[in-house]
Amino acid sequence: MDKQKRSFRAEIKAVLTAAPDEFKLSELPLPADVPVEEREVIVDADPGFFRDGDRVRRRESVFRGREFLITPETWEISEGVLIPGHRFVPYLDSEVFPSEVVLRTGRRRVRTREGKFALARIVGCFALLGSEQMLDVLMAESPDNGFLRSGFRGDSEVELTVFDLADFYREHEFEEGDALKCEVVDYFSGEVKFTFLSGSDRSAAGKRKFISAFDAACEAALREDEDYLDIPEVLARSFFLGGDALKTPGASLDEFIRESLKIVLGSDAEGHSELRLAEGAVGDDDGETVLPEGLSISSGEIGTLPAMLKATGVAVTPEELDGFILDACATREMDFSTVFARAFRGREPEFSDAAQEAVFMNAVEDRFEELTQHYDRVDDELKAPLRSDIMEAVEERLEFFAEAAALERGAEALSSEKFRRLAAVASRLGSLLKLIDREDFMPDAHEVEHLEAQLEAFLDEQDAAIEALREDFSKPKTGGNDKK
Repeated sequence: MDKQKRSFRAEIKAVLTAAPDEFKLSELPLPADVPVEEREVIVDADPGFFRDGDRVRRRESVFRGREFLITPETWEISEGVLIPGHRFVPYLDSEVFPSEVVLRTGRRRVRTREGKFALARIVGCFALLGSEQMLDVLMAESPDNGFLRSGFRGDSEVELTVFDLADFYREHEFEEGDALKCEVVDYFSGEVKFTFLSGSDRSAAGKRKFISAFDAACEAALREDEDYLDIPEVLARSFFLGGDALKTPGASLDEFIRESLKIVLGSDAEGHSELRLAEGAVGDDDGETVLPEGLSISSGEIGTLPAMLKATGVAVTPEELDGFILDACATREMDFSTVFARAFRGREPEFSDAAQEAVFMNAVEDRFEELTQHYDRVDDELKAPLRSDIMEAVEERLEFFAEAAALERGAEALSSEKFRRLAAVASRLGSLLKLIDREDFMPDAHEVEHLEAQLEAFLDEQDAAIEALREDFSKPKTGGNDKK
């Protein structure tokens, strides 16, 4: 580098040190002979600033006093912990390690504790660090996690430093949908204070507005820079570009990445995790957690929820699971455990391992949360009674399967012709349920009357099919071991 360039850069850095929180690059008090491109190079290389064209802002000022939400997972609440993971990214300086965050409620500093957690359970709390940084952070957490370098499974346990929020959760009767409302106290040291925010005080409209604004800001961040940006940098830059539209926190980072229709978590051609625009996504990993190379968190199916329902041998279809959730919304009985028990009473899922069970439960809980939070009681008024009747019929079918299982009379032991009859009517009920639950299907009173008549016929068919199958129960059970 020649002497003139060194002189230019020294001048620019000196002026930047004394610059206000926000300024125009073209208006920096520099000699006229300092090239504009040199100014841009220096600012872009300085991790303490954001630049958008001629506009420059000190990074710390974007996050000073910034409010944001954290929504703990159901299992975190039950175990009284909060996994730092990506939750405080990108609100703090990049030099602050997740376990170094200082968390306060009121004047009290939240204690941390060490614990072992199944990788399958905690990996989603680290996903927005990016797969490479996720692995680095996990290995740096404890020498005991060094095994991650040479291969691992989802049921492998990792040592983590976590926040102990058991008393806080208990005091506020914390449940899914509630949030920690956080505020950045010190960007550089990683100090954050928080209060309780009840789910009943969170606006669905506010959540949608925030996610929409964050979508736009993320899209701008992704489109403006063709070079690879790691996920934390995309998120941080989005807050800078989003400006006032993102000042009021309506959703957590976890909720954003789950519910955004425009931004997805995927992987590039080399297997590195990235945020990208949904329309540019390839393959079937959209919205899935991207894991470090070589990580298989279960020996069983852990892809989509429909695939897991099929693989775990349950008698419930994805449409029927949605039906149970929406029926609970209509009757205002929105308790997850009750809906789960109702949906899987005939045949509980058979998991290949604990990792698959964790992924499955997370997927079902996510679906429950998504449908309950977006339920429109007005639009559903005419459809709800029809759905309720269908779900009662599904329950009757599940109860029959439970009876058959208790008597060791599986489908193979029953008349195949009679069983096909039951399967056929179940398929017709499923098609009707799909129609009812389409968001764009808004029937009038005449259409509802027609559907009621159609449903009545289907219900009669199912009753007859189940009764015919029950006749087989009264017949002596035969087998190859009857001889003495």
